[in-house]
Amino acid sequence: MLVGTIKKYNHIYSVIALFIVAAIWGSGFPIIKIALDSGVLPNAMVGIRFIGAFFLMFIFLKVRGTVIKKEEIKIGLGVGILLFLAFSTQTVGAVHTSASKSAFITGANVVMVPFVYWILSKEKPKVIVYFTSLLCFIGIGILSLGRDITVNYGDVLTFIGSIFFAIHMVVIGLNLKNYNPLTINCFQMLSAGILGILCNWLFESKNILETSFDFSQIIALLIIILFNTFLCYVIQTSVQKVVLPSRVALILSTEMVFGAIFSVLIMGDLVTLRLVLGGIIIFTSIIIAEIRN
Repeated sequence: MLVGTIKKYNHIYSVIALFIVAAIWGSGFPIIKIALDSGVLPNAMVGIRFIGAFFLMFIFLKVRGTVIKKEEIKIGLGVGILLFLAFSTQTVGAVHTSASKSAFITGANVVMVPFVYWILSKEKPKVIVYFTSLLCFIGIGILSLGRDITVNYGDVLTFIGSIFFAIHMVVIGLNLKNYNPLTINCFQMLSAGILGILCNWLFESKNILETSFDFSQIIALLIIILFNTFLCYVIQTSVQKVVLPSRVALILSTEMVFGAIFSVLIMGDLVTLRLVLGGIIIFTSIIIAEIRN
């Protein structure tokens, strides 16, 4: 009975932590958009945010006296490749499509995760998982999509990124059971950051060493590194030891709602019926999933 009570409270705290992550990521939408629109190149941003987060995480582990295992380094470097592919395709895609379509297509990972989990774990999710994922995706669609339903280059890249986000989330969840999530998180930041810098040098018009950043860009990058990357991924990887990937994806989808809210507060966007209705549907899907847990 005591073990069951502890697990229950661990789950509650984990859910609250994931909502905090979603809120931080949601607030990051306008910040990232401002940085990209001001001239920060997509892969340069990916490289800077993850290398910066790696150094913070490595210092944090050393201060704690954490013993770093070779297997955790290997897992971290491996999932970091998936993390880079997800963020690179999403960030480059965001330059070529609207913010609302990017949010909707990225949100498609909430539907993909149960199927990816089934394929990789050989464990078929319950029917309620598919229902709540689909309901959540409908809410994301109502919240994000306007009249523009055409498909362009940016949309395709963003969709590929969404697939990698789903795979990354499941692979992380399946590999955390017997390892330190903080160490894995540290080294996934390293490989994602290195690949971001490499792609910046190879494919973008100006490499990081040739780029000068103004004060607003530096502040935006520091916020993205400290909060949207370091803090959020420490929380997410830790929580995934006790919460299934499908549930994690469902709760993190509320970043779309928080993103809309912060766009209203920071960028002056209007509160619309679509925003309210989409938000209600997303939160309803999560409440149903938690009740049936």
